[in-house]
Formats: sequence, C-alpha cells, structure tokens
Amino acid sequence: MPSEKHSFSFDNNIFTVKGVKQVMEISEKQASFKLENNTLTVKGSGLNVIKLDKEQGVVVLEVSSLTSLGYRQSGVSIKGLFR
Repeated sequence: MPSEKHSFSFDNNIFTVKGVKQVMEISEKQASFKLENNTLTVKGSGLNVIKLDKEQGVVVLEVSSLTSLGYRQSGVSIKGLFR
C-alpha cells in the first residue's frame, strides 16, 4: 500500500476514506477504520460498502444519513456531529 496520508470526504451520500490500514468494523449503523496512527469512526444509518480496495487503502461507503464522525489521533479525540 502506498505511504500516502489519510483523508476522508462526504459528498452526495458517498463517504470516502483513503489511507485505511485496517477495517475494524462495518455495520449498517457504524464503521471504524484504523489509519496510520489514528482511528476514524463513522456513525449513521444505511451504511453500505460500495468499494473496498485493500491495495490502495480506500473504502467507499454509501450512507443514508451521516450523524457523527469520531477521529482519534495519538490519544486526542476530535468528534463532529452532523444533523
């Protein structure tokens, strides 16, 4: 996998995460991803994997409703709430 930095975006109910090292959990309501030194947790409803590329470290989710993101970096937690 390339050593590119991680990123994530949300557009038209499509949530894309790049730089994924490990998929920790994916369900209809929550997904968690291990990044380089971080963990990203996505919460919502209707989460559905539409692309998983282990070689490139890319996960693309279709999301009916995004309610929150949790981003933990080196012991610091950053959370966002979307309504």
